Amino acid sequence: MATSAYTKYQLATEKMVEGGNMGSDTWQVILSNTAPTVATDTTAASATELSTAGGYTAGGNNCAVSSSTATAGVYKLVLADPTAWTGSGAGFTFRYAILYNLTQTQCWGYWDYGSSQLVALGETLTVDLSAANGVFQVT
Repeated sequence: MATSAYTKYQLATEKMVEGGNMGSDTWQVILSNTAPTVATDTTAASATELSTAGGYTAGGNNCAVSSSTATAGVYKLVLADPTAWTGSGAGFTFRYAILYNLTQTQCWGYWDYGSSQLVALGETLTVDLSAANGVFQVT
């Protein structure tokens, strides 16, 4: 499944500037079928997360912090891939993978898979986060 570029939620910038601790916060990836509204979505509920069904569990899967570093004025957060989801029964359909900061209860950014994606019975979905580039960089 191909994804587009990462898109940042506008309110995430405010949370970062006001004193978030990206390296010790708890991060998750949640899934949705509803187009994110980057100007106003804040919580998983406002992002219309999928409900528990077909192999997806509401609340998403955690992403461990691999590194949180600043070098030459550039901050980079690297997160490990979240645990994979495996379709069961009729499976589940999603379009958006949303990076969610559970500590701050804030949607942070998302990836658009371009169209609805079915994860059928026995199929596995892994959201692949870049270890080289991190999930985001701040300059």
